[in-house]
Amino acid sequence: MRVDDYKNAGRLAAQELAAMAPEAVAAASGAAALSAPQGFQMDFLGRPVIVAAPDMTVSWRDQQPGEEFSLTDAVLVLHYLCGAKGQPPTGDMVAYRQIPGGEFYTKAFNSRAEIPLAKTFGRAPGLLTKAVEALGGEPVRGYGDEAGRFRVLPNIDIIVMIHLADEEFESEGKVLFDRVAGSYLSNEDISWLGSALVYRLMGAARSLVAK
Repeated sequence: MRVDDYKNAGRLAAQELAAMAPEAVAAASGAAALSAPQGFQMDFLGRPVIVAAPDMTVSWRDQQPGEEFSLTDAVLVLHYLCGAKGQPPTGDMVAYRQIPGGEFYTKAFNSRAEIPLAKTFGRAPGLLTKAVEALGGEPVRGYGDEAGRFRVLPNIDIIVMIHLADEEFESEGKVLFDRVAGSYLSNEDISWLGSALVYRLMGAARSLVAK
């Protein structure tokens, strides 16, 4: 999707959100409705976000001077709020291809998120766990050799996991989504959401290795 397409998607989502009842949006999404200034507040990828009326501008609550909120992330936040229907997390974690319609984009998602995940963490035991902790995630057992769980949006969990490389097999990375994600976001949005988390983990890894 081109930049102009994202701008248009963000503008349409902001208009849709502005026309919705704030209390209903908050109840369905798990976000908090704000009165002064009006808008919403919620956590996105472990960091508090403000969506400010009347234009539904998205920014970090603790945004630093010169820092910008990325256009793609803003579209994700707005789409989540617009599409929220109140379903809580199920705890049933599925691969991207298991999300209805996801099989058509699985190859692209694998190239965008899961292969980079494996390349970054698959030959460095312990690095994924450290990166998960650095970003405020929860290391979890029972998923590959290392894994971490994140509440990326108020009602959506993601688990990132790796199978470490050994003498017989190459490393493998997987991104799992709570099955409810498909009730909130489109397949394309879910793909970008998983990729955004992986890229943040890769950034955390670079910082950890540099120390």
